[in-house]
Amino acid sequence: MKSSKLKPLFLLTASLALTACSSTPAPAPVKAVQPELKAKVEAQPEPDVEVAPLTQSLSASEFLQQAEQSQGTEQQQELLQAARANLQQGQVDQALAIHQVLQQQADSSIMQQNLLPWFEALLAKGQHQDIQQFIQQFPLNQFHVADQQLYLQKQAQYWTERQEPKKAVAAYLQLLQLVPTDQSSQLALWQQLGLLTPQQLQQLTQDKEKAAQGWASLLQIHQRLLGDLPALQAELQNWQSSFSNLPALAQLPAEIQQLSQVQGYNPQTIAVLLPFNSNFRQHAEAIQQGLLAASVNHPARLLFLDSTSSPADLKLQMQQQQVEFVIGPLLKEQVDSLANDPDWTWPTLFLNSRTEQIAPSEQKYYFALSVEDEAHQMAQWFQHKGYKQPVLMASRNPLSQRMVNQFSRDWQQITGKAPETYWVTDMASMESTIKQLLETAASEQRIQEIERLSGQDVRAETHSRQDIDAIYLLADPAQTRMLKPFIDVSVAPAAISLPIYASSRSHQKSAELTDRRDLLNLTFTEMPWMLSQQQQQALREQYNTLFPQQDETLQRLFAMGFDAFQLVFKLKQQQQFPALPHRGLTGDLRLAADGQIQRQLTLGKYSKTSLQSLDQP
Repeated sequence: MKSSKLKPLFLLTASLALTACSSTPAPAPVKAVQPELKAKVEAQPEPDVEVAPLTQSLSASEFLQQAEQSQGTEQQQELLQAARANLQQGQVDQALAIHQVLQQQADSSIMQQNLLPWFEALLAKGQHQDIQQFIQQFPLNQFHVADQQLYLQKQAQYWTERQEPKKAVAAYLQLLQLVPTDQSSQLALWQQLGLLTPQQLQQLTQDKEKAAQGWASLLQIHQRLLGDLPALQAELQNWQSSFSNLPALAQLPAEIQQLSQVQGYNPQTIAVLLPFNSNFRQHAEAIQQGLLAASVNHPARLLFLDSTSSPADLKLQMQQQQVEFVIGPLLKEQVDSLANDPDWTWPTLFLNSRTEQIAPSEQKYYFALSVEDEAHQMAQWFQHKGYKQPVLMASRNPLSQRMVNQFSRDWQQITGKAPETYWVTDMASMESTIKQLLETAASEQRIQEIERLSGQDVRAETHSRQDIDAIYLLADPAQTRMLKPFIDVSVAPAAISLPIYASSRSHQKSAELTDRRDLLNLTFTEMPWMLSQQQQQALREQYNTLFPQQDETLQRLFAMGFDAFQLVFKLKQQQQFPALPHRGLTGDLRLAADGQIQRQLTLGKYSKTSLQSLDQP
């Protein structure tokens, strides 16, 4: 029998002496594995792998035996089937070895058929660098026509699971070029569009592809006019005329069609319950100012009531005033009391979080400036950045403890392990805590010991830990201004700069110019209102004129009040389609199934010349 150029591969595979897959999709020549590694390969745990069923029910070894008796294209087909069987049997490394060599050495037709199963094997292996390099290396036109749809589905699902909506949107748009009327793909695209930032969505409206422009514009129309049913329906008719290349609205998924039919809340009188006669009067007035600013051009009447009044008095006043919707109260105990009151019949947007003691209800909603939202978002950002070993450094107080708990829960779910956490009890302990975290104290001790033994001064640099890839700093502005530069100088000069992240608690708007040098490259979560983004510039200028010296806590509560009023008219629609966000002053606001409003904040970063907003995935 004539010797085949692939002969070394199937002999190697038949003996189960395969090399592990290389770290990049560009394959290296396959080499025989040393005998002592064979047991290690065979002992690897078998992952759960979903692959397309084989055309024949043969094992990988049986396909390899057939390949030994074949040559040319027939032999390559047998090897391709063997790789598929390996993957189905959980032998991912063996499958990858075959796929890589086939892609390097097989005929062009086999190479084309090889791409989809190779991608499936990479997904099963879970090496994200390899997967993403594969996507970059092989454009869609290199795949067999019959494989293109499934490949795009798997790629879009991958980006969705990785929480990278921008890339997921791109994959779904490609997919809908192949199957324009597939409603499951349309709905998945719609959901991912709802996760884009305003900047990303605006960029999509300027895309060279008409379909991308149309889908982005459709979402913008819903975001802008959600709650104004007549205007929304009229604008949708104009949209259909402008984007006749897309399926008609009547052909889109029911979830999208229903958004233009849902009758939202349209109250003529809204009661606002705030603690005016209490120690929280300033907080109440800041929220009141935000509500009034948002309602300037709206016909709804706001009725402000003191939430410290008895529930019976509040209910009587609201009945007399024919109240149709309630915003507030603010204080936790008052929220718990009214939310559990069986006679409370008004749809209500409470200005605090829902506790476990409160059962979810269709007409009860909860809006809070929750620090847990920030910690959750940062855990997702760390996952997106590919960090493996982040460390938390937190000042010991209840808010930081809550954020540490939330981040730790999320990180445990993402990676299976809890992050290291270091507590700063006071500024006097700061230096020792940072040295403990970075292990620079041990390095200094080793240098001192060498000097003692040698009797000479030793010129050596201290070394810090190399396994940490990010620090999440949970501290107030004053603590952050001291901790951030101290961490910077404590990292060994030879080490790569360590990225440091923080929450909105570290950001002080009044210090953006004076402390920029100390905070250089610090990245933090913050509500758009406190970053003075372009879309709020006119409102911010008016606000600064009216309240030039207002405390930053009260500035945030003003934004909360502003968003609370606008949310009232969108809650029903968000209940229908939770992925649809309200772009508010406090962040992107989405409604969870339990009635809790969830916030996604903006990421800000200090540079040498400005405070930048980062584009998120």
